[in-house]
Order: sequence, then structure tokens, then C-alpha cells
Amino acid sequence: MGALLSLLLVTQAFTWREIPAGTPLHIRLTNAVGTYASRPGSPVSAVLIAPVAVRGGGVLPAGSILSGEVSSVQRIGLGVVRERASLSLDFHTLSLPSGAFGPVSTRMAAVDTGREEVTPTGSIRETRATSSLGNRALHYARKAMMFNVHAQLVAFAIKSVLMQIPEPEIYLPTGAELTLTLREPTRAPLLPEGEGGPRGLTAQEREDLTPVIARLPERTSSTHDTRPSDLINLVLIGSYDQIASAFDAAGWKQPRPYSFHANWKSAMAIAFNHSYDDAPMSHLLINDMAADMSWEKGFNDIYKRHHVRLWRMGETEEGQDVWIAAATRDIDVAYLRPGAFVTHKVAGLVDQERDKIVNDLAFTSCTEAEDYWERPGVPRVTRNATGDRMETDARLAVVTFNDCQAPGALPSGDALPIHGSKMQRVVRREIMSFRSDLIRNNPYWRAFEGARTLATVVRQHRQVMDPDAPPRSTIASRLQPDRLTSIVSFH
Repeated sequence: MGALLSLLLVTQAFTWREIPAGTPLHIRLTNAVGTYASRPGSPVSAVLIAPVAVRGGGVLPAGSILSGEVSSVQRIGLGVVRERASLSLDFHTLSLPSGAFGPVSTRMAAVDTGREEVTPTGSIRETRATSSLGNRALHYARKAMMFNVHAQLVAFAIKSVLMQIPEPEIYLPTGAELTLTLREPTRAPLLPEGEGGPRGLTAQEREDLTPVIARLPERTSSTHDTRPSDLINLVLIGSYDQIASAFDAAGWKQPRPYSFHANWKSAMAIAFNHSYDDAPMSHLLINDMAADMSWEKGFNDIYKRHHVRLWRMGETEEGQDVWIAAATRDIDVAYLRPGAFVTHKVAGLVDQERDKIVNDLAFTSCTEAEDYWERPGVPRVTRNATGDRMETDARLAVVTFNDCQAPGALPSGDALPIHGSKMQRVVRREIMSFRSDLIRNNPYWRAFEGARTLATVVRQHRQVMDPDAPPRSTIASRLQPDRLTSIVSFH
């Protein structure tokens, strides 16, 4: 009996693996949630969009389902009580494609949107709607006009027409992407060989690709002074239609070309924190040629987005098109950078964007194989043409495509109401504007705001930003009472 028990324990050790606490789980919502319509106890579910592997093999395949419930909701309403909405989600059950399921303890680490942030306690919180660049500019313009009653009436009319604050309620639609981390270790069965995603490259395929990859450039260059810019970190092998079908199935969009209308729309999106899903992308060059294809995945404001540029670089011996790509993630808007008055700041850990694209494409079932290729000559730490620091493991991700006859569909689900009636929205805007003026329209707040902005710029200049990292508890976040989070952000 003892020998049989020992045999069972040994067998389980070979077929099960422990996933350590802190392991990230990248998920995509399969139903919408929001502070206006969701209530504590409302069900929420999501699908795992990137496989999880531990030493010894894969354990959680993409397509696994996490389910849970909304644990707390704080809505804006008319904006009398609070200025910032917050939402907490508790995912506590994991279901594998094989049908096995069990409890899991998770914590929210990041939300892949533009205007929301995750607090150190794991709650999702909306940024203050009245903090947009356009709204702040209107405050200063109104101060300059406050000399008589008639000017005040004109300023009120202008503010009512022009001041379009972003939606202050949190709304995460079906398909919104989040990152969880495990609070506690959990066990999962080891996946059989060949399951859990596309296969790796065969020895013959790697041999055939060796001379092709050896000839590829390592970096792009800027258009205005040919300075080295983004790193080449992807090789895609397939036709234009195969690659376009895969990106389209993954929810990416091609940017629109630059024009006066597009530039004006971008300026308004920056001023008022609006989204712009197909915003133009600046040009980078390979051998003095602009990209043959570009793709982006925007958020609910223009400050952040995923994006990638692709160049066709010839064919393999079998006649397959070879494309190289530079993938980076925009995390903010920056001003007065080399070559541009306004441009985006990119996340320093560029390998995360490379892996994000690989996982997104694999989730569509449009990829045949994926693997990584060492490039010893590529610098591990460098800067792009606008001065952003970039860190990399110097590997290329190599992806081959199939004909994508049945691409994996994005999650679909019922939409929820985002906000109240038009009249309620007008009343809310005026209340929130008055509340913001009452708190912030004074020299003490402006001095604090300027000092905070300067401190933030210095801090971000010295560190490499990781958008997927769990938020760290700071002195401000520990000392600041929860009731003040609607007034002062700890960021």
C-alpha cells in the first residue's frame, strides 16, 4: 500500500506543476462591467489570452476561463459625492479547456486601457475627468476673462459648449484586457507535448531561416535625421492577406494616413482625453523605406496604445514572404522631443510588446509556428530616436502563419449602460466642474500641481516604466485616506 501511494505521488509530481504566487495572468473580458450599471455580486468572466508556463512545461493554455464577481462599485452619479469612480473585480475560479476547474486566488495588477489605473490594493480607478489638458487650459483662459459680470457670463457659455470632459464612470467593455497576479500558489496539470499553442520551429526551418535572418537590419531609423530608432524584434512569415487577417481577428486596426482632419482629431483627443482607435502613426524607415503595413490597438484615450510597423524584406527559399517588424507600446504623450513637437513616449521594456503581439496572433489560431531567435550583436540597453530608454533580451520572435480559415473570434457579450440620460450628463458635468473649481482654482493648488508634475517627470525619467507591473505602495498611497482619493491621486 505504501509503495502504491509513493508511486501515485511521483506520478502526480510529473503531471502537475505548481504555479508560484505573483505569476501574471493576461486576460480578456467576455462580458462588460462598469460602475454605472454593475453591482456588487454581478458575475464577471474572462478568457486567458496568453499561455502560462513554468519550469518543466506549460500548465495553463490560452483559452482557459476565469470567472468571478464584482466585489465593490463606487459610481460617480451626478458627481456630488465623488469625482472618481472605482471598481473591484474578484476572479476566483479557473476552468481549463479540458473541463477541469478549481479555485484560484488572484489580484488585479493592470488594466489595458487609457484612463483607468489600478491602485496598490487592486481596485480599478478612473482618472479624474476634470484633469484633462483641455479643461485645465479653459480654467486659465477663464481666469483671464474674470474682470466683470459680462465676461463671466461669456466664460460660462464658452465652458458649457467647449468643456467636454471624458466619461468619468468606469466602463470595461467585452474584450477589455486586464492583468491579474496570483495571490497564492496554485497547481495545474502539465500540458501534453504539442498542446497549449502553436508549435516551435523545426530544425530544418531554423536552418533555412539562418541566412535570411543574418541579413536583416537590427533597427529602424527616424525620418528627419536618420538616427537609430526602434529595435526590430519580430519576423513574420506569411502573405499580406494572412498577416492582415490575423491582426484583424486579434482586434488590431490599421492607422489612417496623416491629414488636416486627422491631425485636428488627434489634437482634440489629446486635449480632452478622448479615444482615437485609428490615429495616424509616425513614419520610421528601413533602408530609407517607410513601413509597408502598420497596426495599432488603441485604448479609451489617445495617450496609450499598442502598435507595430512591418516591412516586407523578400522571400524564403519556399517563396514565403518575410516581414520584419518593430513593436513598441505607447504609454504617454511627450512634447518638444527631437524631430517632433508632440510625440508618444514608449515603454522601456520593449520585449513585452513583442510577446503581446505573439500571444494575440496565436490566440486567433492564425499562426502555424512561433519561436525565438538569439541575436547576440543587438544592444541590450539603448535609446530610440526621441530619447526613450529601451531594454531587451535581444531576441527576435519568429511567427509563421496559416490561411486562417476559422480565426478565433473576439469575446462577444451584452453591453451595459455607460451613463445616464443627456440631461443627467449635463448636470453632472456642471457639478463636477464647479467642484473642481472650488477645490483647485487657487494659487495653492496650482503650486502643488506644478511641483507634483515636476516630481513625476523626474521620477519617470530615471526609471523604466513597466505598464504591466503591479502598482507599488508608496508613502503617499499609504498615508492618503481613501476618502481623499477623489481629490488627490497618489500618482
